[in-house]
Amino acid sequence: MSFKTISSQLAAQLDKDLMGPEIGFTLEQLMELAGLSVAEAVLKEFPYSKSRKSQVLVVAGPGNNGGDGLVCARHLALFGFNPVVFYPKRSSRTQFYGQLVNQLKFFQIPVLDGDDDWAQYLNPNETLCVVDAIFGFSFKPPVREPFGSILQQLRQVQDQLPIVSVDIPTGWDVDEGPVEPNCIIPKVLVSLTVPKPCARKIESLETQHYVGGRFVPRSFANKYGFEPFAYENASQVVKLAPE
Repeated sequence: MSFKTISSQLAAQLDKDLMGPEIGFTLEQLMELAGLSVAEAVLKEFPYSKSRKSQVLVVAGPGNNGGDGLVCARHLALFGFNPVVFYPKRSSRTQFYGQLVNQLKFFQIPVLDGDDDWAQYLNPNETLCVVDAIFGFSFKPPVREPFGSILQQLRQVQDQLPIVSVDIPTGWDVDEGPVEPNCIIPKVLVSLTVPKPCARKIESLETQHYVGGRFVPRSFANKYGFEPFAYENASQVVKLAPE
């Protein structure tokens, strides 16, 4: 399946339009839909089974991409998985992020901070996959601490422990692709709303590609130069075949 991409600048404008007064989505609504999409992609790629490991480590950054990860963790718990969230640099910009953490605690989902031993959850014998929700399309290199060290540790285990990246693999430039020396190579990429140019840099033999974010009509998609994706039934994600 061929797919269109939009630049980081156009993606920012798309979000601005969705949350503008004419359309009226809120950031919280879009984050909920994005997190649900990522959780469904995990479920499709790593189907839940009581007979095998079900622990998922979610590494959340301080911005909206991290918020998507927090929402994803809640839905993973509802799907039967055992998520653990590592949230080393918590955002204080809006009250909403704190509310997302409160929701995780309500579901008894462990939320680790920077002083906790998060690396213990990088054991492939116990953890099913890692959700990379650190940085999104607004990322500009270089990766600063503590995320540089986190990225290096993820890179070391990625061959044994699959990584699911939210929208943009952390350390990749949204338009140019891998730019950091320790860039991770995810086993799954979940593009949100529409793929960004870096999605064309993935190798289909290494990375499965999904699109999630089923909340735009055809007229709006066409305005930004792409066609709506062929979601089936009530699914929030669609898997793209290699080009």
